[in-house]
Amino acid sequence: MTLKSITAPDFVRLEVPPRRHIIEPFLPQRGLLEIYARTGVGKTTFALALATAASSGQHFFDWKVHRPWNVLYIDGEMSSAEMQNRITAVAAYFEKDPDKLTNLRFLCRDLEEKGLPDIGHETGQDWFDKDVRWADLIFLDNISCLWWSGRENDADAWSIIQHWLLRLRALGKSVVMLHHSGKNGSSRGSSRRHDVLDAVIKLERPFNYTQQEGAKFEVHFEKCRGFAGNQAAPIGLAHSVDQGRSNWHSFRIGLEKAIEVAELCKQGLKQTDIAARLGISQPEVSRRRAEAFSAGLI
Repeated sequence: MTLKSITAPDFVRLEVPPRRHIIEPFLPQRGLLEIYARTGVGKTTFALALATAASSGQHFFDWKVHRPWNVLYIDGEMSSAEMQNRITAVAAYFEKDPDKLTNLRFLCRDLEEKGLPDIGHETGQDWFDKDVRWADLIFLDNISCLWWSGRENDADAWSIIQHWLLRLRALGKSVVMLHHSGKNGSSRGSSRRHDVLDAVIKLERPFNYTQQEGAKFEVHFEKCRGFAGNQAAPIGLAHSVDQGRSNWHSFRIGLEKAIEVAELCKQGLKQTDIAARLGISQPEVSRRRAEAFSAGLI
């Protein structure tokens, strides 16, 4: 292989097509995204809504989808019966007949006699090649179930998957990975995983959440490449199912967690100590401190 550099004048004159978005503003074409949360918060419910919006060319709240895209959803965890119920419900929310969602395809672990291949090996990745080449957008739900031979804290082991993601991006694909948070509230495993990502979304429970409220969570952008300001502002979302139809509504995120962080800051605790005390990640402490400062609490 021979590498060839290019001068800055020649580089800026290259005819490079503008980078369009699949879901604006956080998921561009050739984009890599992670959505993570604790178990049971609503990652799959949220991801299926995004997948259906992208495949049908419909907006989802303030997030814009300007045309239909080919979407492949690779599920390594849920039962096929549960996935049927969920996609039928979310299709009804978008006022779509599931029979018409031909731009949305699924690969499900329990529909495959031997399960799904391990994405932690190149031979396993190759098994997905036919469907991946068809897709514009690929969902991996979730990393722990699809990378079943991997060690999440091993940065070198992750490099095999990272190389695959970069190859997919070079082919024009966008990828959304679903993952779990660890005991400290941050994304579980090696931080190297976030190096090449365009955005990282954390879903977390609101203050004083109860299980009776169902799938209710706050959407926080922990990494925002190419967007900021109001586009990166957190939003609260609540989901329910009524007579087989998904219902979504947004809610205002309160300042309760910011108040807690502000009080501990006033006591002189360091960021690491506050994170340990509240069971949240250090980036969240920083974010909540900024909220408290904006609200005049500090």
